Amino acid sequence: MTPEGSKEVEVDPEARSLAAVLLRRLISGQITNDQFEDDFPISSDPALDAIRDTAWFYYSDTKEYHLKGPERHHPDEKRAIIRWILFLDSNCIYQWPAIRLPGNDPGRFTYSNFSRFLRRLLGMPDPTNKVRDFDASGHYPVWPFISKKDYLFALRNPKRLSGKSV
Repeated sequence: MTPEGSKEVEVDPEARSLAAVLLRRLISGQITNDQFEDDFPISSDPALDAIRDTAWFYYSDTKEYHLKGPERHHPDEKRAIIRWILFLDSNCIYQWPAIRLPGNDPGRFTYSNFSRFLRRLLGMPDPTNKVRDFDASGHYPVWPFISKKDYLFALRNPKRLSGKSV
């Protein structure tokens, strides 16, 4: 039972598993960016929306291509995406507030003078308070995990490559 007015958060293991496989195939160059987008599951699990939204920032949607050769990800980007896969394989509930591009350091673009200027010029609202609330919600370096404790637990108990049957 949830308090009145609050929404129960759903974890969708089947959709998460598919999303994790698609992410692995995308970063290894086995599928194209368009195949990733076409096959990514739709679900009420908020983790999937956040990861899909952030993944879009890691490739161009102006052409179809494999992330190989000069298009491949930098090792730091791959590590971040592998952390997302680890999260999808966990039973952790996504606890971050909804925000655009959550896994791409939302504050990086929000606080710059240039972005403030553009927002004022275009009449867009200033998301500074929303970003501050987001930043205060958890330990950002381990996003989409909310805490370092949850991340370390999942790291010690991986679903894939652990020798355990899944």
